[in-house]
Amino acid sequence: MIKRVVLLALMLAVLVAVAACGSEEPAVEVEPTIGESTGLDGATILAEKCDGVCHSLDRIEAADYDAVGWAEVITQMNDQGANVSDDEAAALAEYLSLQ
Repeated sequence: MIKRVVLLALMLAVLVAVAACGSEEPAVEVEPTIGESTGLDGATILAEKCDGVCHSLDRIEAADYDAVGWAEVITQMNDQGANVSDDEAAALAEYLSLQ
């Protein structure tokens, strides 16, 4: 009788271990997006640094770039006197690319 209880307990432990291993999904590592990694709000940066400073918001909204394209545009704007930090540029490029 004791052998049966020990064997049953052992089988139950094995089943629990197998079930626990099988239910765990593999970890998926996700890279943060450019702006997400800065923690800055692209909409606020747009309003403070771009809208009405050199051109209207309409001109910005009419453009259709991905995040890399917007990063290039922001670099060009900085070359012409805009004052956007690297972190702000990353957040702004991400924000604009998602609009």
